[in-house]
Amino acid sequence: MTDSPLGCTWQRYLEHLVEEHGGWTALTRLLVQRAGPHAGLPVDPGTIERGLRRLRTRGNAPGGQYGDWLLQHFGVPRPLEDTARWMGQYHGRFADMPLSLCEAQLLLWDRPPISESPSACWIELGLASVALRRHDLSGAHARLDRARDTTDPAAQVESALLDARLGMDDGRASHAEEALALAHNQIEALPVGGERDCYQARWADQRAYRLIHAGPRPDLESATQLYESISADSPAAFALFRREHGLAYCWWKLGEHDRALRHASAAVDHAGDAGLLRFRVMALRLLARIDVRQAPELELRSGRIVAELGHRDL
Repeated sequence: MTDSPLGCTWQRYLEHLVEEHGGWTALTRLLVQRAGPHAGLPVDPGTIERGLRRLRTRGNAPGGQYGDWLLQHFGVPRPLEDTARWMGQYHGRFADMPLSLCEAQLLLWDRPPISESPSACWIELGLASVALRRHDLSGAHARLDRARDTTDPAAQVESALLDARLGMDDGRASHAEEALALAHNQIEALPVGGERDCYQARWADQRAYRLIHAGPRPDLESATQLYESISADSPAAFALFRREHGLAYCWWKLGEHDRALRHASAAVDHAGDAGLLRFRVMALRLLARIDVRQAPELELRSGRIVAELGHRDL
């Protein structure tokens, strides 16, 4: 994340473009070049520059023709796009903020210019996740539906994983399987790196959850293999947390107490190293179930975090 999530106005959007391209005159000239002679731009560059400067005063109102031209030919500046992405990803630190604050920040971005741009998909996904954590399934579906048309590969994965989760919560097992299959193919197409590792870890966890909970009998052996498929050398602490947490649960249920304890302790460490408080709560609670002697202290620690986060789903 490279930009503060305090909302995005047309002024803020234009400040990034003007800085990136070297001033108002340079931005005007480049817009003319990119749009071409048939875009309907005024002939006089001075008229165009004045139009861009007026757009700066529109706050979060619709951008009109000049807003459309800028979004079409320049898109969303990278710092703003990165912020929208950060707020829309389930596995990021933004989601660790109190739920009401997450929602308030997302709503500040659910307005022009971002809502008129392709980056809007990340805001919709973030708000869908908020609705899901509040057990508002209809609200989550509505937000997810508005994010489906994205062409951003990572947002497509985020959408498919959320769709699978909603399918499970709605009792539509076959739909959840189809969404997970789609997510798996999409993840394979992502560039190798930490983000792909996070999505692969989330896919493995959701697939393992179905194996453990959806059938007549838990398939712990297959679930263990899924968690072991998450790279132990990943640079992403979230992926390492998800691997260790899943393995801890599976080995605990398989009666391997010492092995489960090692994995559970590692999950607590990885979540803490990344500053991922929600997942640290999950790891502490699992560790408390495995290590009953330390359970009261561990439950107390996790309870303090939950009180600070204000997350009903925890």
